[in-house]
Amino acid sequence: MNGKRIKQVRGSRKRRPRSQKGVVGILAMMFLVMFASLATTLAIVTQGNLRSAVAHQRVVKSISAVDTGLEIAQARLAEAASRFIVAKGDITPLYASQLWDGSYLSDPPVTVIAPLYMRDEPALPTSIAQALAYHHASDDEDNIVAEDGSNAPAGIVLPDESPVDWVVTAPIGLERDQTGNIVTAAQITYLPPDEYGAVRVVVTGYTWDFARQRWVTRTAQQSFDMTKNLEQAVLAPSRLMIGRNVQINGPLGIRYNSQSLDTIDGAPLTMKSDFYGLSAELDAKLDDFYEMVVAYDVDGDNRLRELHSLENFPLTSLNANDYDGNGTSDQAFQDVTRDGVVDDFDIFVKHFDTNGDNKLVLSSDLIDGTPAEALTPEFTLDDALGMLIDSGKRDRNGNGQWNGQFESGSWDYSTFKDNNGDGFTDNSDVDADDVVLGYRDGVLDYRDRYAKVRGPITFIANRDDWETMDNGWGNPVGDYQQYVQGGIVPGRGEQPISFDASDSELPPIDADSFADATQTLIDVAESESLSFEQQVAAAMGGGYTPPTIIEGTPYGAPSAADLYERPVYSDITFKNVKIPMGTNALFQNCTFIGVTFVESYADNTHPSWPFYGQQNRDPDTGALEWTYPQSEDSEIALDKSWAEPDWEGYDSLPDPLMVNIDLDGDGTTPDQCINTKLLSNNLRFNDCLIVGSIVSTRTTVFHNKRNKIQFTGSTRFAEQHPDYPDDPDYNPDSEDMDAISRSSLMLPNYSVDIGTNNSDPDQDVHLHGAIVSGIIDIRGNAIIDGVLLSDFTPTYGVAPLNLYDQAVGNPADFNITLGYFGPEDGDEEGIDLSGLEMVDGQYVLGVDTARDPDTGAMITVAQASALGYDSPDEYPDAWFDGIADTDAEFFDGDWAVRNVTFNGFGRIVLNFDPSMPLPDGLATPIRIAPRSWGYVEGRLSYDE
Repeated sequence: MNGKRIKQVRGSRKRRPRSQKGVVGILAMMFLVMFASLATTLAIVTQGNLRSAVAHQRVVKSISAVDTGLEIAQARLAEAASRFIVAKGDITPLYASQLWDGSYLSDPPVTVIAPLYMRDEPALPTSIAQALAYHHASDDEDNIVAEDGSNAPAGIVLPDESPVDWVVTAPIGLERDQTGNIVTAAQITYLPPDEYGAVRVVVTGYTWDFARQRWVTRTAQQSFDMTKNLEQAVLAPSRLMIGRNVQINGPLGIRYNSQSLDTIDGAPLTMKSDFYGLSAELDAKLDDFYEMVVAYDVDGDNRLRELHSLENFPLTSLNANDYDGNGTSDQAFQDVTRDGVVDDFDIFVKHFDTNGDNKLVLSSDLIDGTPAEALTPEFTLDDALGMLIDSGKRDRNGNGQWNGQFESGSWDYSTFKDNNGDGFTDNSDVDADDVVLGYRDGVLDYRDRYAKVRGPITFIANRDDWETMDNGWGNPVGDYQQYVQGGIVPGRGEQPISFDASDSELPPIDADSFADATQTLIDVAESESLSFEQQVAAAMGGGYTPPTIIEGTPYGAPSAADLYERPVYSDITFKNVKIPMGTNALFQNCTFIGVTFVESYADNTHPSWPFYGQQNRDPDTGALEWTYPQSEDSEIALDKSWAEPDWEGYDSLPDPLMVNIDLDGDGTTPDQCINTKLLSNNLRFNDCLIVGSIVSTRTTVFHNKRNKIQFTGSTRFAEQHPDYPDDPDYNPDSEDMDAISRSSLMLPNYSVDIGTNNSDPDQDVHLHGAIVSGIIDIRGNAIIDGVLLSDFTPTYGVAPLNLYDQAVGNPADFNITLGYFGPEDGDEEGIDLSGLEMVDGQYVLGVDTARDPDTGAMITVAQASALGYDSPDEYPDAWFDGIADTDAEFFDGDWAVRNVTFNGFGRIVLNFDPSMPLPDGLATPIRIAPRSWGYVEGRLSYDE
């Protein structure tokens, strides 16, 4: 070594690092605590969430049980209410309560029918509440929760007592667990009608909570109105015929099902397309289209759906046809209205559309003042048809308000409803949104939502019976759709066509159906102290004798069934008047206020009734002659007084007609009647204003030659006088308005004609309410806001289809006719249009023979010339009645005649209002309707 000492320096030796395990341990313990706490918290939260989820599931299930319970309650309430067939027209809150508790009176009658599915009941219920109780009592005991809980985890105990007339039902099981116990249920309680007539249903939903071992409940309430609605715009026991230029905004119910002469004695419905007769080329397109409709239309709506696998099949081949002969396909069958179907309206629009914009501009007259007034007209052939479609479906935005008529460039406010409720109808009542949606905008396009019938069509008849009836050549007629043309657009969820309907779906109706309503109106008419004669004298002076005119009935028909010499009453105002039997008048420009009672003799059952008093006209003098005079010269004897006792067949003749009317003025009855015109009323109202209703006697037998009323010209019906709305002298008494508002016409077993076969273009008849008649024909221009009810059921072998104890005729000859039909269609009163000729730019229907206005004698050309009239244009109007006749052809002679111009088909619109109050009489089921504002969640609170 070098001798140096090496000193040891303290700390120079490398030391091992200090250990930090304690810190790590502490941190680890902290994190362990944190994670453990978090895990515990998460576990607690998860458990809470699970409990919340389970609880929420139970709540949701109980709410679902409430919803299911409400569905059950609504269905059972509807079924119970529908078992009560009531004749009362308006279901007031008081009457709803009486139906609920059974305290209703026997008049109007109430009929209770058996339950829908024929379940056992102790007896027919006498109240809706009892019907509900019976229904719930019929539930299988194992399907309701027992109070002791024998079929559930725990019982559901109901109160021992409940308020009077409540229906408290046992909880209905909705779900079971794996052991078979009911774990979800709904308990329903029905409360009696409140002060508004609404039944409240309270439903509590139950779901078993297995964790907490108790029922979870939720409660909701819904109120239901009890109503009585007629569900058809037309209810027809006879055949229904719907012609061109007719639009029905509502369902149709057709009860005709006569099977006396064939499987069915004529087509129950004949309905024509609105678009035939406008163009030969268009007719060819429609012929091809309807041939494919018969073959391929599945649901019977007379339309072919573009996306339907079967219905769209013929569209390709149809579109390939060349109708205009230019060598290319016309593509004539397109959905130009963009509604997913091809119908006759699409074909019509496509045919006349000159610029390819899928809409038709109407004539200059119809676009005046509309948004289309600057456009070029495209369809000018039939303004009535254009107006019909452009003004169809009035309330297009569905807000309950609708516009009136728009003509000659301005709104006719007299045709409006008071949309804003200010008591007036003026410009502030115009719903501009409806115009934006196509109402009277001057064009026809997709916004018009065209349909021939907006609503389903229901038949009592069986389809096979219809299609197997004889076609007249010994073969079955085949598919019924050949008789039914025009688009049928039902409501959502409804079938366009249905057969084999029941009486509850289409209620039966006869002349006695509205007996009480008829008598109520008659009582109003007879409450006036002044008689018909006194009211005439007050207006025209004492001793006034009206002029007379000879008219055929039906007025406007090509041949008359009988002739009447009518007194003519002009410019008279009547109030609450009875028109005596035998008046048979023409009322010209008269006003009828309140109720007008048309009197007839009720017992019109004598077999010779329609022939007593029948007349024809002497062609030379124009005088009326008896067709069956009571003399030895008569070839036909109407009763024993026409013959001597030793005549052959005397004993088979009926006895003379004896009536309890003093016809001879000797102050005693009965009297013999040989002229039933004295006991009936055949009337015509021309250019009249009826502020109120018209009612008639309920005659026993339908005789259309004797008991007939025709409304012609611009006759209108109103509930308030258009010129004097606040003057009590020109308006019905306020206490009578309830009865008046229910029906413009109450004419049981009467024949009613609105318009004529060739109506004046100025005809504009408006009706409202329930229109009741035996048979009704509507032609020309007419708008009906209400329903049409026909009470005459033509029955083979029953008068008038029985003549001297022999069944005669065919029930199919009696029909309700809306619009034009000709003899070829089965309408014997129709005009044959096949011979129309164009003369000086106008279609001529035929000729009207000149007659002396004083004597009725026919006038020759020579006689006219002698009076200074050398051409038809110079002939006085007084010589003519404007009706095409065959007199000049039937009787030899060079007669003075004038051409009668064909005035077109007019337009007829029937607007159905299901909420309209009905007159008492028509027996229909009670319906229920949920109130849109009547749903409430939560328990019911009430004062005991």
